[in-house]
Amino acid sequence: MDSTSAPDPNSSPPEVPEQVPAPDPTSEVTELNPQPNPQPPEEPAVEAPLAPAPPRDANSAYKIMTFRPTMEEFQDFAKYIAYMETQGAHRAGLAKVIPPKEWKPRQSYETIEDMVIPAPIMQVVTGQSGLFTQYNIQKKSMTVGEYKKLANSKKYCTPQHKDFDDLERKYWKNLTFVSPIYGADISGSLYDQGIPEWNISHLNTLLDMVEQECGIVIEGVNTPYLYFGMWKTTFAWHTEDMDLYSVNYLHFGQPKSWYAIPPEHGKRLERLAQGFFPGSSQGCDAFLRHKMTLISPSILKKYSIPFDRITQEAGEFMITFPYGYHAGFNHGFNCAESTNFATLRWVDYGKMATQCSCRKDMVKISMDVFVRCLQPDRYDLWKQGKDTAPLDHLKPTELTSPELEHWRKNRMAVEVKKSRRHPFSKPPTHTPLFIVKQEGGDVGQEAKKPEEGLLWQNRSPNFLAEKQFNAAMATIEPHCAVCMLFCPYSQVSGAHSSNNIADSLCGTRTRPLVPEMCFSAGAENTEPLPSSARIGEDGTSVLLACTSCNLQVHASCYGVKPDTKQEGWMCSRCSAVAWTAACCLCNLRGGALKMTTDDRWVHVICAIAVAEARFVNSVEREPVDVSAIPDTRKSLKCIYCHKTTKQNCGACIQCSFENCSTSFHVTCAHLAGVVMKPADWPYVVSVTCHKHRQTSLKSGPRDLSLGQEAIGRSSDGWFYRCTIIGLASQTYYEVNFDDGSYCDNIFPENVLSHDCLRNGPPELGEFVVVNTVDGRVLNASFVKEHVHKFYQVNELLMLLLPLFYSHPHSYTLSTVGGNAFLNIFRLCNLNLTYKVTPHNSYRCGHSQAIS
Repeated sequence: MDSTSAPDPNSSPPEVPEQVPAPDPTSEVTELNPQPNPQPPEEPAVEAPLAPAPPRDANSAYKIMTFRPTMEEFQDFAKYIAYMETQGAHRAGLAKVIPPKEWKPRQSYETIEDMVIPAPIMQVVTGQSGLFTQYNIQKKSMTVGEYKKLANSKKYCTPQHKDFDDLERKYWKNLTFVSPIYGADISGSLYDQGIPEWNISHLNTLLDMVEQECGIVIEGVNTPYLYFGMWKTTFAWHTEDMDLYSVNYLHFGQPKSWYAIPPEHGKRLERLAQGFFPGSSQGCDAFLRHKMTLISPSILKKYSIPFDRITQEAGEFMITFPYGYHAGFNHGFNCAESTNFATLRWVDYGKMATQCSCRKDMVKISMDVFVRCLQPDRYDLWKQGKDTAPLDHLKPTELTSPELEHWRKNRMAVEVKKSRRHPFSKPPTHTPLFIVKQEGGDVGQEAKKPEEGLLWQNRSPNFLAEKQFNAAMATIEPHCAVCMLFCPYSQVSGAHSSNNIADSLCGTRTRPLVPEMCFSAGAENTEPLPSSARIGEDGTSVLLACTSCNLQVHASCYGVKPDTKQEGWMCSRCSAVAWTAACCLCNLRGGALKMTTDDRWVHVICAIAVAEARFVNSVEREPVDVSAIPDTRKSLKCIYCHKTTKQNCGACIQCSFENCSTSFHVTCAHLAGVVMKPADWPYVVSVTCHKHRQTSLKSGPRDLSLGQEAIGRSSDGWFYRCTIIGLASQTYYEVNFDDGSYCDNIFPENVLSHDCLRNGPPELGEFVVVNTVDGRVLNASFVKEHVHKFYQVNELLMLLLPLFYSHPHSYTLSTVGGNAFLNIFRLCNLNLTYKVTPHNSYRCGHSQAIS
């Protein structure tokens, strides 16, 4: 694929096949594609029972199907869902259900205008070329009447349009303008009392096990949520929490457009998103669960990911199926009600559902009760992590099973606990796509003058020095001269003066740190390649070492064919016998070099980080086109080397923090320890100068030492001068319990299923049995190990409280958690906080639910 072709957000959406003919009277299922003002056909009089199941390849085209049940068929929700799957509805990941004409969930909606929307969110969207990121910012509460007036105002109302296709084009064209307000995640239901059919509050499906067995109510998951939308309010690409089913009913108002990707192709969407958003992907493997990623239909079509779209009108249901990625937007003011549910087929999906690793408050449902009750023959294997049967996306669900009937007969009521979900996020700062003007005078963040070195370009070329530098860098993490861009250099003890790379990892396979997008994104070529064919299936690439200059790189990072022999391999610079080659974008020699289109040389890391540089052949990583780099960038002064050279050389990058004008060469910044990380599309690299880098004090408290004087505050609020007279540490384990709660101060000896004192902690995610302080024995999964520091202090100022302290008093201090606390401040640095943790404390909590 030509990496220079860019998706056009203004282009027409993929063509949609024409509407299929009206259904035969003996059939109750049709496929529906979006068209202007679609009108449902007249309901045929069907008295026959549900049709028999078709073959497994039903709906092999992944089309979103529409169902029109009779009133009799509409009585049993679970039975009709099972029937829909026999017709292949789950293959598309989404289906529409049009209820019988005589059915209404509510007689009148005139009385809801005084209902309060407690936490409306403003949806801020950034991005371009069909790739966007959405951030939710909470606004003050308002009533439904106020929200309706706002939605219909000139600023937020639906634009004039010819048809649905025209409105869809306007949506993707104007997505980043005028941030809409979404009244999302409002706990409650608009159903009238006594509505038994398809009542979102009482679906009576398998998900009721969570409440019946565990006593957990997760609002919006097994209870209903209301959503008040306006034009352009959006739900980003995601699957449901724990890959559950969901049902969405549009009570009234303007339509809602949906996009859906078949569950069979969900992994392809994930790989595509990881390629476009490597910064988010490295922070969390399940970052799509954050519901912040928007990818347009034109991008999906360009990468041949199958999808379908449909428009939901007022009075219609939408059903999403397990692991069915979906997204969409509202056409104007409307109100929808939604919740999750489960069937027997979902249990296998729930066991394999990916979890967000960066947020404590994401929805997590323990699968223990489902496997134990519904799959008892696989329970022991599953607890051991050996139940690895692949998912069958084609298989329709069964309505019931002997195990399910047995559970229903024996279930008991338990106390119900509530959890809730609400997403709020703020836009991060990015590297600007323009150059920040520097103020006159000297550069603000002045660095010390570096020592004279042999690699500066203002000195004579020294190939021996370059070999020594390359050999030294090969022994330092990440052992690749390209990946080092994202690993700030820190001075190591001992000099690296060897001329060989015997201590490196040459020939081994490690995971590259540079995402493929870094080689294909840029100011001119705005379509990144989502993956590299030169990276193995396990995500690793072989490390190659140049036999001439000792350069060590990943084959994928340098654009070397994976079948290249390691013996005798030479880098591009050495193959061209360019012994005096120097980078045209910085002042340092050495490192991984590639040829430019004008027959100069450039560091690969410089070409990645300088926004206007472009890899003409993104697969082979050469040549590099640097002709688009503006003079304004070339005139920037590097704070690290501008005083060592008589004239500006190369091109500098700048700090990503808001309007920070601090600039530096890429190689100078790396050697100075400046933090550079992969960014999300359309940015490539995020740069943080030392001035805006978070201090180490924020990352955690420092250790105190014996005999050190401190000032401590006791629980009575008084401050006392004291001395550290004792040090101790305690290891705690953090575990997640089956009911969704967690505890982070379990003693190792309280883990009954493992001998942790002798063998160390369990593996991440391993199932354990723990004994709690209240005497209960519970199943849990291991999360991580904590080591807490404790300090014993001796008070010095006893004269202040003679009545209470007639002898030296001791406190036990900890650097984390607890109810009572004692702040310890170093006399020379009064900004460190330590807290008391009583030995008999038990700190735990419930994981919050978040949409």
